Amino acid sequence: MLLKTTTFENSLDMIPILENITEACLYVNSDWKIEFLNKAAEPYFKTSPIGKSNNDLIGMNVWEALPKYIGTDFYKNCLKIFDEQKSQVFEILDEYSKVWLEIKVFPIENGLFVMFCDISDRKESEKEREYFDKIKAIGEMAAGVAHEVRNPMTTVKGFLQLMAQNQELEEYKSVNLLMINEIDRINNIITQFLNIAQDKSTNLQFCNLNKLITDYLPLLETRSLKEGKSIVLELNNIPFLKIDQNEIRQVLLNLINNSLDAMVSGQTVRVTTSRENNKIVLSIKDEGHGIPSAVIDSVVTPFVTTKDDGTGLGLPICFSIAKRNNAKIDFTSSPEGTTFNIRFSLVD
Repeated sequence: MLLKTTTFENSLDMIPILENITEACLYVNSDWKIEFLNKAAEPYFKTSPIGKSNNDLIGMNVWEALPKYIGTDFYKNCLKIFDEQKSQVFEILDEYSKVWLEIKVFPIENGLFVMFCDISDRKESEKEREYFDKIKAIGEMAAGVAHEVRNPMTTVKGFLQLMAQNQELEEYKSVNLLMINEIDRINNIITQFLNIAQDKSTNLQFCNLNKLITDYLPLLETRSLKEGKSIVLELNNIPFLKIDQNEIRQVLLNLINNSLDAMVSGQTVRVTTSRENNKIVLSIKDEGHGIPSAVIDSVVTPFVTTKDDGTGLGLPICFSIAKRNNAKIDFTSSPEGTTFNIRFSLVD
């Protein structure tokens, strides 16, 4: 009804309804002055340099209230929509709050009516779905060629083992053993690919995550103590989780080894468990040098690695395992260290 009127004033009877809807909305006149905005819109303006309430914003030029938008695509779109009198729906990354917004702009003869809402969760879900679709495609490709690749490699490895045992070829033994190790390495990469390709875990059982960590600690400490580093546990009281214990051990091994790789002697990895609302959070925090900014956005992509001898498959495997175990992984990194959080959903 409002969008079919020629002026905003003709629809003042709609204001009580607009005031109480959950979607943020505002009306600007042909001079770009704000004539109306509802309660849901106010928080978005508070993040701007103006930081005023709705009452203070009425009558203010919208571009003075949001100066960072001047010259942006959003600014240009609004000018175009007003000139052409054609509605548009698009998405932008808010210049102030840095959250994704879906914007709906409707031209009215004497101005524009704008509705917007936070779609960060949707964007994150889309990004996550695209990532796992890509990972799944890579894994399925690996599964398709694994049999064809492994058969000839097994034959080659067998002959190399025979040659390594042949006394007449003793001078080539080191070369043969090197080639055997490389074949084993290829087999290991194929196995990791197949791990990524799995859709779901087959051995989900309720277990005590804290006990799993403490039972596994001696194996993890073998390396840390040898290198003069330490692993500290800060385990809080949490409910049992339905997980695949072997897979979560693999996540622990991968992430803690990554943390140890990033640190020097005397530094510490902290392993923490806690409850946050309906999530159980397992955090692994190191005191290393952080993930380089050049790769931080692609570090979970297969084959992206900062290690000279790494395959770049460890983190993608961790992310796939988390998904199969009703969990999500997020991380933060700085020159003071990196923290990985595995957030498990509580399931019946």
